[in-house]
Amino acid sequence: MATPDTSTLTSSAQVFTAHTLPQIRAIHKSLHVQIDEKSARLRTQVGNSYRELLGTADTIVRMREDMLAAQDILAEMGGKCGRAAVGAKVAGLAKFRGQEDVEASMSKVARVKLLNACGLAVGRLLKGGLEGRGDRLMLAAKVLVLKRLLVSSFGAADDLEADIRAAVEGARKTLNSLRRRLLRAVEKVLEKTNDGVDRGDILKALTAYSLASSSGARDVLRHFLSVRAEVMAYEFDPEEHENERDTGSVLKGLDLYTRTLLDVQALVPSKLSDALLRLKKQHLLADESLQGLEGLRLDIYEKWCGDEIQYFTPFIRHDDLDGKQAKEMLTNWATKGGEILLQGLRRTLEHVSEFKAIVDLRTSILQHWIRDGGKARGFDPSVMLNGLREVIDERLLYILETKVAKLKLVGSEVTATLEAWQPGTTDQHRSLWDEEMLDMDVSGSASQVTHEVISRLYGRNDAVARVVTSYESWHHLIDTVGDLIDQLKRQRWDDDLEEIEDEDVIAARQKLLSKDDPELLQKKLDETVSEAFEELNQHLATAWKSKVDSVDNGPISMYLLRILRDIRGRLPQLESIKSFGLENVPSLHEKLASHVAISSLEEFASTALTRRRVAGRALWEGEPPLPAQPSPGTFKLLRNLVMSMGNAGLDLWAPAAVDVLKRTFGRQLIEVWTKELTSEAAEAQKTDTESEEKPSAQEENSSTETEDASSKSEKASGDKSEKDRDIYIQWLYDIYLLQQCLGADISSEESFKAFVEEIFEKTGLESDAKDRLAKASQEYWKRTSLLFGLLA
Repeated sequence: MATPDTSTLTSSAQVFTAHTLPQIRAIHKSLHVQIDEKSARLRTQVGNSYRELLGTADTIVRMREDMLAAQDILAEMGGKCGRAAVGAKVAGLAKFRGQEDVEASMSKVARVKLLNACGLAVGRLLKGGLEGRGDRLMLAAKVLVLKRLLVSSFGAADDLEADIRAAVEGARKTLNSLRRRLLRAVEKVLEKTNDGVDRGDILKALTAYSLASSSGARDVLRHFLSVRAEVMAYEFDPEEHENERDTGSVLKGLDLYTRTLLDVQALVPSKLSDALLRLKKQHLLADESLQGLEGLRLDIYEKWCGDEIQYFTPFIRHDDLDGKQAKEMLTNWATKGGEILLQGLRRTLEHVSEFKAIVDLRTSILQHWIRDGGKARGFDPSVMLNGLREVIDERLLYILETKVAKLKLVGSEVTATLEAWQPGTTDQHRSLWDEEMLDMDVSGSASQVTHEVISRLYGRNDAVARVVTSYESWHHLIDTVGDLIDQLKRQRWDDDLEEIEDEDVIAARQKLLSKDDPELLQKKLDETVSEAFEELNQHLATAWKSKVDSVDNGPISMYLLRILRDIRGRLPQLESIKSFGLENVPSLHEKLASHVAISSLEEFASTALTRRRVAGRALWEGEPPLPAQPSPGTFKLLRNLVMSMGNAGLDLWAPAAVDVLKRTFGRQLIEVWTKELTSEAAEAQKTDTESEEKPSAQEENSSTETEDASSKSEKASGDKSEKDRDIYIQWLYDIYLLQQCLGADISSEESFKAFVEEIFEKTGLESDAKDRLAKASQEYWKRTSLLFGLLA
């Protein structure tokens, strides 16, 4: 297929509307080929043009150089032949007649030039990099002293020429500015404890300060200590570090403190005095470093400076500081500096609320002090070590107490829930088998399904979950604190690489930092935890007492029991809190048992006990006939009780709760049953009394009628008596069955025994029949006890 002509195309739309896909691809390929060809031609053309341009530029540069050379030659020729030049030479010859005036003028000009060069040299020296900064500061100080001498050599400015007077006035104004810059550069060196600054640089900076300010050794030391104190205070200043306050300032301040002690003891008084003395051993202009500074050109200008400058020697008091005075000054500074350091540490720790961050900072600070603090001679490192410990321990104890006090939030959550209690909503119990649980997507996260199953199984509805979550968060904080205290116990503080400490000192420090401090924190933790749990226990007891007589005391008891169970399941390992919440458990169990049993007992009293006919009488066995299974009402009673227990929650029925339920249920059951028996006896007595008092309406008509009436009455009375006897027999069997269910503790109570004897007397059975009933009920319970699993 022929490629279409791309020169006839006017737009991209024409390509896609008038051509097929192969043609479009051919057009695309053709365009790319044309683009590459044109790009290659364009590069070739641009390269050729650039080479031509470079050649033209070289030609222009050569022409410019030739033109400038010609102009210089013509100017030189014109200057040598000009009238002004000739006149100047004539005037110069005339001046040779007064040689002294000429030398004075030359001296002024030379000093002005040297004065300007000194200003430029000081500026360049102060702008230099970090390398060799001590030497540059000393050289800058010497140049500044030379400039000060040059300015003083001119005296009053009124007698000078205009141009010289302007230069001197300008130099006098810049002299103070350069001096301030020099002093600030010196302070920067003195402030540093790292970044390549060694004691040699510090010594040279102190020497430069002495030259620039004409200070003796005593004033130099005072200035050095003052600078270090200001830097330490600056590191802890909240206004200066408001946005970047961190624990690094503490380490930097501690490093400043230790390095200051070491630097002063290393430099004062011998090295500093020797350095100041060396400045006085030679004239200023004889200094090799000053002579080697190219910008000053002292080889030319030195001879024009005059004797007062050429033979000037710095006068500095180098012997006004002895060892005793230096030690006294350093001791006073160490005391004040230690206070600044401890106060700054205290202020820094006030902004740190994490226990782990403070523990890490403690490790860094103490390791830093142990490494460097003992190197200073004449200072007891244990003093500062104890001060650091006290400040850090104080903050740790405060944070520990604050974190433990958050256990109050658990009690506050319980109180808020009880105050906003809504029956049917707050105590809603989600079943493990409801539709929401069955419809859950189990293909997702297994942890979510597990959490939901556990929450429903242990009755953790929203109200309980809020309290449990709050307690778990608190417990996690306390566990973290406990782990950090254990970490402190395992720390080793014998990192003495230089082996300059005694083993007794290391052992004492190890005991102090890894035993005494952790024991102090652990003791405080145990005390505050015990107090917090005691307060929470009192809080929960007060909350329960306020709701114990309310209508919803049953659901509230379930709520509190679940909370106590979950809290006690994760109690800290402390002997003093092992009995947490136990004094309220019996009362909670009683209200729980009453709430669970009431509905079953009410239904039993209203339906089963009022029934006057024995169901299943035909199924009785033996001679005399005795029941072999309980009445439907009794079976339903047990089933309803178990269902009520299940509806309340399977997680509530610990052995103690089941025992309380059985005891409460048994007593209430005997009360209901006795009440029914008493009412039945009263009704029977009332019926017999009415029958006896009823007058005879008719006289005896005939002996036949009398005998018939008597026989009918006796038959009816016999039938009723037989039915009542069957009911009592069935009741006795039911009581024996309930006795198997409720246990020996309930059946051994006097009220229960008296009730059983009363029913037995009404049955009219022999003792062997009674034993048969007891044995039959026992066998039946063995066969069916698993149907009532929570009670079995």
